Amino acid sequence: MKKLSVLALSLLAVTACSNQTLTLLDFFDGSDASDEVAVAGEDYVAISGAGYHLAKRADRYAAADYVITPQEYAIVATRAVNKMLAEAPAIFAANKDAPLYIEDTLVIDRYLPEGKAAAGKTAKEILVNSAMFNIVEDKKQASYILKSSLNNANTPEVPVLIYRLELYDKEGNPLSSWQDTLRQVQNDDGSWW
Repeated sequence: MKKLSVLALSLLAVTACSNQTLTLLDFFDGSDASDEVAVAGEDYVAISGAGYHLAKRADRYAAADYVITPQEYAIVATRAVNKMLAEAPAIFAANKDAPLYIEDTLVIDRYLPEGKAAAGKTAKEILVNSAMFNIVEDKKQASYILKSSLNNANTPEVPVLIYRLELYDKEGNPLSSWQDTLRQVQNDDGSWW
């Protein structure tokens, strides 16, 4: 089996250097793959001749049968921040007044529906209103830097929102991280948990 795999990969490597596009299947079924060329269109990516159709990620979100509102982004951010607030006193015990800089939330899945800014805004409001931190607006003055990210850890059709917070010292060494997820309940009225 290993010899066959090595042979197939070697043949693929050799053909990769040529102008003809071949797949592993072409070596075993004798067909000519010259008509199976990847085509990127405005609305989808298709492999001509193969009948394969994959809609773009933004279109898949637009066609979904659920709605992600700013409230869902705020909920997942609130959950993650609450986890941080529970552990923060131990981290900041040595220096309670250490300056903390909060970076803007990085949105990893750029195609998430509108309202993504609510996650970062909510997280920052909770941290400011907690009065547990000496929050500064200048990163150069900070002893700690808090980074956050928002992503969909699943497909556009069945999203799992994930909000992550990461705390670093001023040298960039990671100190701790917190995250939480939010997904839509299946076979329900569309609520999120």
